[in-house]
Amino acid sequence: MTYGLKFSSRPGIWRPAPPASQEALASLRAHAPSNLPAEYFELLAASNGGEGDLAVAPGWVALWPAEEVLANNRGYDIEAALPGFVGFGSNGGGELLAIDMTGPPPCPVVMVPFIPMRSVERAVIAPSFRDFLALLAIPMTGA
Repeated sequence: MTYGLKFSSRPGIWRPAPPASQEALASLRAHAPSNLPAEYFELLAASNGGEGDLAVAPGWVALWPAEEVLANNRGYDIEAALPGFVGFGSNGGGELLAIDMTGPPPCPVVMVPFIPMRSVERAVIAPSFRDFLALLAIPMTGA
C-alpha cells in the first residue's frame, strides 16, 4: 500500500518512529471511532508515533504509537472528560493532543491541558489533521 506522506526538510527536529504494522493499524481502525481522519492513519503507516518540533504552540509534540492510542485514551479517561475527542499524543508535558470530532469534518486538532481536562480549555492547533501535518513539515504529496 502506498501512502501520500513524505518527510520534508523543514528546519527543526522530527524523529520518526518505524512504520506501524498492518495489524496495529487494523486493530486501531476496528476499535477507534470510524471517522478518524485518513491522514492520521497515513501518518501512523509512515511513522508509528514520533516526536519533534511543531511550527506553533505547544512547539513540541510526542505522538503515540498506534498500539498505545486506545490504552492511553482509556488510561487518561478521555471519553469521560472530553466526549467526542480522541487523544493521539502530548507535548511531552502537561498537555494532550487530540482530534476534536464533536463537529462535522474536517475535525480540528486541539491541545487540552491534562489538568483540568475540559473541552472549554481546548486550544485549536490546526483546523484539520492535514493542516496539522503541515505544521510538522510532513506535507501530503497527493496520493
